[in-house]
Amino acid sequence: MADVDVTAFIPLWDMCNHEHGKITTDFNKDLNRGECYAVRDFKIGEQIFIFYGARPNADLFLHNGFVYPNNKHDSLTLSLGVSANDPLHDIKLSLLNKLGLAGVTHFSLYAGENPISAELLAFIRIFNMNEEELTKWSKQGLPSDLVSSEASSAETVGAHIDRRGYTYLLTRCKLIAASYKKSNDDVDSLHKKNIKLLKECEVQILEGAIKYLEEVLRKLPTVEDTTN
Repeated sequence: MADVDVTAFIPLWDMCNHEHGKITTDFNKDLNRGECYAVRDFKIGEQIFIFYGARPNADLFLHNGFVYPNNKHDSLTLSLGVSANDPLHDIKLSLLNKLGLAGVTHFSLYAGENPISAELLAFIRIFNMNEEELTKWSKQGLPSDLVSSEASSAETVGAHIDRRGYTYLLTRCKLIAASYKKSNDDVDSLHKKNIKLLKECEVQILEGAIKYLEEVLRKLPTVEDTTN
């Protein structure tokens, strides 16, 4: 019978707690054993940690049963799309298709200094274009500038489009943040504690994104500035 790779729990090993680092656990087929390498020194009797992977807290909670408050890889998923009733639906979808985003309805908002993913940036730009702008960009081969926040690309896209796009996303983030309700109820189980912590982490991502977007909009030249 041929060897078949399977995913399995490792007794005791999967009870290790998580900390930032890199994945160093693997199965050695030659020696028929699981191996894990430490990325730092541990003292005798000290708790050892492993890295569960670059996952957002929602995935860590779902697949591993915990939430990591200082997760550098945390993100929040936004559900966005072009309405079938949008009069510019077809041309927007065509332009998104050029970037491989026509079928994408979930976009990432990250924790940290750069919260907007390249895919999300492209979507909010295209979603907020008028017909003339969409026609102009549709005539280009691969509109790669739309997925870049570099100064040269931002200048090519234009402050008038970016102002609309960032304002739209700022409004969306504020509405989502306002939908989170603070609970004063006593938390009586580990799962409820994790759910409460997960919500707090998601609100932190939204608040960080709101602060970032407000700063970006503050620095963007006004329409009058771009026409002088």
